[in-house]
Amino acid sequence: MRIVTDWDDVPSQPHVVTIGNFDGVHRGHRHLLETVRNHAIHHGVASLVITFDPLPAEVLAPDHAPLRLTLTEQRLRLLLACGIDRILLIRFDRQFASLTPREFIDLLVAATHPTEIIVGDDFHFGRGRSGNPSVLRELASEFGFSVSVVTRVEDGSTPISSTRIRQAITEGNVSLAAELLGRPHALVGEIVAGSGRGSQLGFPTANLAVFDRLLPPAHGIYAAVAWTRQTWYPALAYIGDRPTFPGAGYAVETYLLAESVPNLRGETLTIYFIDRLRPDRAFTNVQELIDQMQQDEQQARQRLESVMSSWPPPLVAALHAPLEGVHLTHGSPERA
Repeated sequence: MRIVTDWDDVPSQPHVVTIGNFDGVHRGHRHLLETVRNHAIHHGVASLVITFDPLPAEVLAPDHAPLRLTLTEQRLRLLLACGIDRILLIRFDRQFASLTPREFIDLLVAATHPTEIIVGDDFHFGRGRSGNPSVLRELASEFGFSVSVVTRVEDGSTPISSTRIRQAITEGNVSLAAELLGRPHALVGEIVAGSGRGSQLGFPTANLAVFDRLLPPAHGIYAAVAWTRQTWYPALAYIGDRPTFPGAGYAVETYLLAESVPNLRGETLTIYFIDRLRPDRAFTNVQELIDQMQQDEQQARQRLESVMSSWPPPLVAALHAPLEGVHLTHGSPERA
């Protein structure tokens, strides 16, 4: 199997190995992964990614852990789409976090037989993040593998990082996030019952209960593409507190721009954010809101016409590929 969840299940053969969270599997990650794949091909061995679930910060600092760019299963699909031969998905817990850098490498070497370990220049490992590329090189000379350190990819003059992408998303700049990710940012969730207000306004929406600590964009109206029941839909997405209706509360809603839509309650829906059309705002009356929503719909249809003609892009298609070797459920990050 290409995905394993136990050190003992890694085939006893040489590997070129990399290690990391890889949340989002953004352009910088993919540059590193391409290096891993190419070195493995050159040396005639398999490539292996070691990654974690839950993510370390969700265990070590749960109150301060950043929201995710991808579900674990999305992360695995994107890693495989980079041409990686095998993934070891490790359950990260406090016991694992207590390993010293030497103890971690001892475990890694025994299980994966690395000929080479390739990491980014900001890589840390072991108890208290005490290991770094210099420590890794010291251990490499003892354990008998080589080390390569890959410099971070820059967009403009700033390195591409998950932190930078999260900032763009929280600011509503989903087009910049898409540029750095190499694909649009997405939310995934279950369609749940809403108040029915959208239908009353002439814009029936699917209300989304978002899965697994995924990071929502800033409040506002977005041109989007939705996936549910094996079908793509151009869509208008809303994120916000519905200020025109005091007390209505926070919602993630999607209006599918289709002639007819089946009853989708209980279905899984994925929303890909293409462009932010405007921020959220309160309207003085319902008719003013309806007029604005009609303008939003027209603008979204115009924006999405060219997008839908070549949809889905390759990395989005990869996110909906079958996933072998691991069963995951949504909910608490402690699930795996």
